[in-house]
Amino acid sequence: MTSMSLLPKINGADNGRGFGGREAASSLGMVAADGRLAPEAAAVTTWSGFSRRRSAGEQVLTNARIVGREFAFTGTVHVMGGRIVALDDGRSHVRSAVDFEGDLLLPGFVDVHTDNLERHLEPRPGVAWPGLAALIAHDRQMLAAGITTVLDSLCVGDQQRGCARRPGLLPETLEALRRAEADGLLRAQHFLHLRCEVSSDEVVPTFAAMADDPRLRLVSLMDHTPGQRQWADLAAWRRRYRDLSEEQLATIRTRRSAAPPGVAERGEIAQLCRQRGLTLASHDDTTADHIAEARALGVTVSEFPTTAEAARAARAAGMRVVMGAPNIVLGGSHSGNVSAREVLAAGLVDGLASDYVPTSLLQACFLLHELLGLGLPAAVAAVSAKPAAMLGLDDRGEISPGRRADMLRVRMCGSLPVVGAVWREGVLLG
Repeated sequence: MTSMSLLPKINGADNGRGFGGREAASSLGMVAADGRLAPEAAAVTTWSGFSRRRSAGEQVLTNARIVGREFAFTGTVHVMGGRIVALDDGRSHVRSAVDFEGDLLLPGFVDVHTDNLERHLEPRPGVAWPGLAALIAHDRQMLAAGITTVLDSLCVGDQQRGCARRPGLLPETLEALRRAEADGLLRAQHFLHLRCEVSSDEVVPTFAAMADDPRLRLVSLMDHTPGQRQWADLAAWRRRYRDLSEEQLATIRTRRSAAPPGVAERGEIAQLCRQRGLTLASHDDTTADHIAEARALGVTVSEFPTTAEAARAARAAGMRVVMGAPNIVLGGSHSGNVSAREVLAAGLVDGLASDYVPTSLLQACFLLHELLGLGLPAAVAAVSAKPAAMLGLDDRGEISPGRRADMLRVRMCGSLPVVGAVWREGVLLG
């Protein structure tokens, strides 16, 4: 390929004098051949809150196997002011360039659905963990998995019992997000995905109270009533909640089955989303009728369809299809539903979400490439560029000039890809 650039010429990078932490920088490959520290070395030991330290200096990352949107090649990435400004073939001779030693350079991942924050907020049934501590632990897991943009998926209503959740949980979580952002404690960029359990008590007023949150990017309409959609197989539902007694399961099923079907709630939530220009997703679609119902409400994303029929109908209706990356890694659905590999082989998958295992995005990329024969650029796009586009985040998700310098250094350990370093807007975070 020829050099692609937003600048006429990238000059020699700053020699990094004045930066401490040589030992830490060396361990991350941040010391150049002449023994000087690269500019990124400042981020190794001086991290004190992302919002307060975004460098405008030049950075050069070279000898990397760069995975672009349409191609992969060995070359050099130039970064300035948090943006990728140029890509070149071959190796840079800038003395302070960071040598990737042939490691992969990927765009930071964009995760549209993760339950991981809720797992930290409630690590055991009935256990409420402090919100800010839970959020920070979740954030660090996202970063370690290569996820630089995350939609924290919070359930509005209890998907298990179909009732209101613990009072105060959602406001407490939003306050933790606000505080963490204000204090520069988060390394990934966090948005919200509100998952509305339409047959739950008070779902509409609870959602309406949060609908104007500036972090809100995605809303999904869910119904986890046993015997339909995700839990069409009641045996799989019982296995999922095997910690509950048969009496408890019977009580839950009776309550959920007796609850209104949520038709009015779907319509009211959809109207609130249309008024605010929010992206709306359906969840666990099983039939073509489910897709038709969703499309009539203005839904543009079918999240985790449970059958190939629903995935085909979604594609025919012009909707984007998101499947769970754990389904790809495990070779099947833990709920007994359609295999994501099957849906992908039929050309019906637009993007992947980590769902309940953050590291599954990275593993799924390489399984798509190695087992299913998908080109690595296309596999990576399924967890970066395509999810970003679904949400209108067109400034990220690709290694190309003009895009945000959200980047990953990935090394193969046998057949296992491992994240070695993460940059967000050109800042080395870990």
